[in-house]
Amino acid sequence: MGLEEALGEAFLLYGQIVAIMNPFTAVNNYITLTQELSIQEARTVLRKSMAVVLFLGLLFIFAGRLILEFYHLSLAALRFGGGILLMYIAVDMLGGSPRSRQVDPGEVAVVPLATPMIVGPGTMTLLIHLGSTENPALVTIAFLASAATVAATLYSAKLITRVLGRNGVKAMARFMALIIASVAAEMLHGAVVYWARELGIG
Repeated sequence: MGLEEALGEAFLLYGQIVAIMNPFTAVNNYITLTQELSIQEARTVLRKSMAVVLFLGLLFIFAGRLILEFYHLSLAALRFGGGILLMYIAVDMLGGSPRSRQVDPGEVAVVPLATPMIVGPGTMTLLIHLGSTENPALVTIAFLASAATVAATLYSAKLITRVLGRNGVKAMARFMALIIASVAAEMLHGAVVYWARELGIG
């Protein structure tokens, strides 16, 4: 694979990962959950959260196949179950449902900010899937770029909200939901095609 082709593949992977992490959904929640904290305290929460995000993401990329083998699950089963889960998340996001509940601001760094708000079930499923089916190095690059995008978005959360407005942020989040729905459809299609071939159909 040439450099240009590798960069193109990494960019496509980045688009999938950053869509499911969906920083625009996290913006309003981040502001709400840290509104009682000073700017420095909020930034500390963000740094701790991103450290947890990086740990969880790399864990699922590189240990995802081991997790599947431990539970005796096939990639086709992951694609199908994960596709259903991602589609549910996409519909949930299109409906404007919140992804986390209000909690004590001093406890938000790990839960709910890092997980499940940024690295939720959908992100975990996608990373295990990509880590098991794609070049791990490219998936890692795409994930790190996605995490950096999330961090930069949350770091600039108040500015983004002032520029786009609450409705603008919600519109961007719903656009990301459409991308997630497309990824879900591809995963479901891949699982059905695999099982059809196993049964000698088509």
